[in-house]
Amino acid sequence: VFQPAEEGGAGAKRMVEEGALKQAPPVDRMFGMHLWPTLPSGSIGGRAGTILAASDKFEITITGKGGHAAMPHISIDPVVTACAAVTALQTLVSREISPLDSAVLSVTTMNTGGNAYNVIPEQVKLGGTIRSLTEVGINKLRQRVVEVVSKVAEAHNCELSHSLFAPDYYPPTVNDEALWESFVAPQVSAAGELMEVPPTLAGEDFSF
Repeated sequence: VFQPAEEGGAGAKRMVEEGALKQAPPVDRMFGMHLWPTLPSGSIGGRAGTILAASDKFEITITGKGGHAAMPHISIDPVVTACAAVTALQTLVSREISPLDSAVLSVTTMNTGGNAYNVIPEQVKLGGTIRSLTEVGINKLRQRVVEVVSKVAEAHNCELSHSLFAPDYYPPTVNDEALWESFVAPQVSAAGELMEVPPTLAGEDFSF
């Protein structure tokens, strides 16, 4: 099966929705393989149960009041607010997710829309990713990202003017335990070099 739009387009979900797995003969089970650079050449790794995380991406815009950098008191600085929001967001994983669970929240982009050294911008746009090994975890992070940034912005007299998540977040990839033990593990590696690997917070739309 050729599956387009794996990186960010939820191509596997579109194929399911459009009936690709119901064509004759109908698909009872499906197996996928992924290159994994940390494994030795010639070996195959995997595990029963959850192997990859639920993942989503977000875009956030914080709006203040632009002005001259020499007179910050008559502007409302969204850059300072965005920095405070980035710091506050880190507590979602460290203080709201159980230490026995796994989650990631990474803010990876910050854009003011300009490059003047002496101008306080009106807006700052943040972007990043959230990941969890459970759907409960990913949905909690989706909710709390908006709540935290909104309150931080309010505390700094700014506004959370825009927030957007992916239309289709990727659920966790969970390998069928019975198939793994009875079919995949004994047959997938002719050399018998099968390694059990721990789950990772990478995401994969094969999960659909």
